[in-house]
Amino acid sequence: MISIGGIDIAIIIGYLLIVISIGLYFARNENTSEDFFLAGRKLTWPFIGLSLFASNIGTEHL
Repeated sequence: MISIGGIDIAIIIGYLLIVISIGLYFARNENTSEDFFLAGRKLTWPFIGLSLFASNIGTEHL
């Protein structure tokens, strides 16, 4: 049986804190809904293409 130890919980909590901190840091620069949803229209085509590709992959593709 698999059990979660203290170090595992510490790593998960640390990861969540880092992700939330990064999100809050970058959210300060977003003033409008356009900035939020379209990244201020600053993304180049490779990032948009990879985002579309990643969002279309489901479990049946793997």
